[in-house]
Amino acid sequence: MALLRKTQSHLRSSHRGGKGCLWLNAVIWFVLGLVVGSFLNVVIYRIPRKIKLHDPSRSFCPHCGATIAWYDNIPLLSYLILKGRCRNCGDPISPGYPLVELLTALGFMAGGLVFDTLGALFNALVVASLVVLTFIDLETLTIPDTSVIIVLIAGLMWNVLKGEPWYLHLLTGAVVLVLAYLLAFFSKGLGMGDVKLLGAMGVLLGAYGTLFAVLVASIVGSIVALYLLARKRVNMKTKIPFGPFLALGTFVSLYLSERFFALLGGS
Repeated sequence: MALLRKTQSHLRSSHRGGKGCLWLNAVIWFVLGLVVGSFLNVVIYRIPRKIKLHDPSRSFCPHCGATIAWYDNIPLLSYLILKGRCRNCGDPISPGYPLVELLTALGFMAGGLVFDTLGALFNALVVASLVVLTFIDLETLTIPDTSVIIVLIAGLMWNVLKGEPWYLHLLTGAVVLVLAYLLAFFSKGLGMGDVKLLGAMGVLLGAYGTLFAVLVASIVGSIVALYLLARKRVNMKTKIPFGPFLALGTFVSLYLSERFFALLGGS
């Protein structure tokens, strides 16, 4: 794993170039994240509905079907200018659209601030995949295999390029996959999408990183579930997707797991 080893050297080199250079890099990654996030909205809408990503080639309003002009498709800005409504039919635009763009932008910016260029690129791949699977899982209670595969491949390639023992990461992924499958089989608490995602997390994060990610996911998921139960938004039989919490745990683990275990070890 050891992603934070790159972090410290990168931040030192960035500061040598001045704070202006550091924040310019952050702005570039933020803007790139907004652009990618706009495309991810297309992916999130079309994949569950089995609509081709390239046909139709232009974005359209899901209510009236009108093609969205380029000036109404500027990430975040167009939503604010249109006050969250379609210019053609006036129906409300889901707040999920700007949320996807903002989360992607923030995730990209975090990678740009913390990692070197190569690390930031792999971070971007992982963030984009996590955002897609989060919002699709929230809507459909399914996790697309493509997102899981991208997380797995990005994790494997990143560990290979860093000189990490990639075979141990593969072994970790296999062990986590088997354990998650057994948990899903006997407890029915996980879906198969969650099982596959956990296996990919094992490859990306390693054993300790995956443990930390699952800990974060479980704590946050429990808090959210208790809140929804208290507000009577759900009941004990309601299925709550776990994928978004695993995605959050994965992202947090990329940045904080090493520090967490270092603190536990007293180093």
